[in-house]
Amino acid sequence: MRRLWNVLKWPLVFLVVVVLAAVAARVVNHFRYPEPDLAYAEPMDAASYPTELPGVTVTPIADGPVRGFHLRPDENRYDGVVLTWGGSEGGPDFEHAELLARAGHEVLALFYFGQPGQPGQLSRVPVETVTHALDWAERRGISTEPVTLVGTSKGAELAALLPGYEPRVDNVVLFAPVDHVTQGLDMRDPASSWTFRGQEVPYLAFTDATDLMPTLGLTAATVLGYPIHLRPVYESVIDAPGAEDKRIDLTLVPGEVLIFAGGDDQLWPAADAARRFAQARPERTEVHIYDDAGHVFGVPGDYAQGMRLGGSAEANAAALEASDQILVDRLADWSR
Repeated sequence: MRRLWNVLKWPLVFLVVVVLAAVAARVVNHFRYPEPDLAYAEPMDAASYPTELPGVTVTPIADGPVRGFHLRPDENRYDGVVLTWGGSEGGPDFEHAELLARAGHEVLALFYFGQPGQPGQLSRVPVETVTHALDWAERRGISTEPVTLVGTSKGAELAALLPGYEPRVDNVVLFAPVDHVTQGLDMRDPASSWTFRGQEVPYLAFTDATDLMPTLGLTAATVLGYPIHLRPVYESVIDAPGAEDKRIDLTLVPGEVLIFAGGDDQLWPAADAARRFAQARPERTEVHIYDDAGHVFGVPGDYAQGMRLGGSAEANAAALEASDQILVDRLADWSR
């Protein structure tokens, strides 16, 4: 027994030291990278959003898979309806919905997963969810001419994809988009982010990556409590053979396209995707890239929710102010 202990002692000591070092790193990094204060700290909690706004009537929507908020301005200045949704955080992008409702637009701010009647995670989300939302609007006499979609991050992926499946879509606004269909975020059961008529939309899987080093770095960051860096993983996946087959065709948009991206986006290469979208559809496509901004303009710094997002507080704030003004101006032009 003593001989066995002498053999196993040092490997066990080494293992204990490694585990303790990892735990210590996680504790230190918890304080080094505190979560910034965001507008809505619990984006998937429907009860965390306001139901009263000056000059805007806010009505919660809970009708099967149609979940979110109907924002009707007291002075409805424009035709049509705007649909907003956020990204992998699970929110309805209430910030842009409020901005546009205050400007005089009728808005549906929508969840697309994580609510009753919806997939629990961002995986295999039916694109028909938006069709159900437009049907809901029409049954209540809400004008759907024109229909403008405003999506951010993974929500931008959905917004860019939708014109190929929903003919009532007229205009599309994309914040921090990607130009490919990508894997959903249920890591225990990898699948497409989206389905149509029950079938998965062809997608880029993380296992398609041409370089394993970013994935190893992602694993190490998770273990040590660093903000994870997803951009190298997505870049490697987009470079994989067959990626062209999963590219989103934005030429299917019948109306206007407006795209915003940060040049320092560290979640995925949104600025590159924006340029490719514009090259494929040069007419009626307007792109604004803010070189020093990150993935989410409303985040005051480089990281949030455990992920590196890029940018600085100053650059993100400037991009948010500039993009909000352009968004309001363009939608006013499109919806008269």
